Amino acid sequence: MEYSITQKENSRILAVDNLLNEYENRRILDEIDELILDENIHFIVDLGQMDYINSTGFSFLIAILTKTRNAGGETIICNINEKISELLVMMKLKNVFTVCDTLEESIEKLKESTEKIATEKTKELLDD
Repeated sequence: MEYSITQKENSRILAVDNLLNEYENRRILDEIDELILDENIHFIVDLGQMDYINSTGFSFLIAILTKTRNAGGETIICNINEKISELLVMMKLKNVFTVCDTLEESIEKLKESTEKIATEKTKELLDD
């Protein structure tokens, strides 16, 4: 399996090209843990090169989502094919994840989300 983690604006983009296994998942999640410690808390997982995903892959996505949300960030998945989209619906995960069609849409969605959070935090501070 090949993967890459790149940065674009305020988010990290994780692109994976094949089915994930537990060993590779652990390696990537360790890298994500380090990035989160460095306050990189927004991730986009680009699944454009994946034809299929299994339960191990879904567990991996949920782990990333949990880690980022616990750190005050977000994870968006994008470029999913019809099979993966159907599996997300069947597993009732379509409402758990933010799903975007394209990488560009994901970047814009994260930008809007972080601006909204910053505005809400500023308002809370001013109200106190």
